[in-house]
Amino acid sequence: MQKKTLPRSIIASVIFSAGLLSLPTHANQGPDRLITAESLQVTENSNPIITDTYRSSFLLNKGQRKVLWNTFKRPVDYDRLAAFVAISYGDLLSVSCKISLFNGNNTRPFKVIDCRRSQQWNPTTPNVPVFNTSLRAKIELYNADFTKPSKRVSLILTPNFANQNDIDQDGLPAWFERFHNLSDNDAVDAASDIDQDSYTALEEYLGGSNPLDTNSVPVNP
Repeated sequence: MQKKTLPRSIIASVIFSAGLLSLPTHANQGPDRLITAESLQVTENSNPIITDTYRSSFLLNKGQRKVLWNTFKRPVDYDRLAAFVAISYGDLLSVSCKISLFNGNNTRPFKVIDCRRSQQWNPTTPNVPVFNTSLRAKIELYNADFTKPSKRVSLILTPNFANQNDIDQDGLPAWFERFHNLSDNDAVDAASDIDQDSYTALEEYLGGSNPLDTNSVPVNP
């Protein structure tokens, strides 16, 4: 499976290529907002995020259960999961779809995603998963629609692996700054308060909140 660097945004290329969703127009979208192209401008010399993509399209017969597994090998030096995007499309009426994410060979998932709708999960600090080997995804589907013989379901899964590079040494890793309209070439922005909730960007990073969302505040700042 070929890995690729993030060209402009985590979701934009995946969603637009499938013609599924439109990106939001408001900057303040909460901790799970979709990431716009403007918020992630990756240069050739600095790639704090590397993406991998799994695609699958299949027929589900009426009453059929299907279980799929896929293993994403983490790139060297990119040991944490900054975001996970699940795009689902097709005839999803009366279809259940669940994705369980496992850290390596662990038997308990660290995250379960309902993939009946397209969504992005952004782990918050300090609970960003760190991997020694790989990310495994278990996909479970069930077609409860007995009105037709079968239906087609398609999935695109995109984990976004990040490193901890911090070029400006302001305490904010480059991937976090790219996610939140900050710059890894400007140490001053760690003290900024974009959403004007009285917490700095560094306090929000350490406290697991979103520096672009007024309603998201750090835990134990």
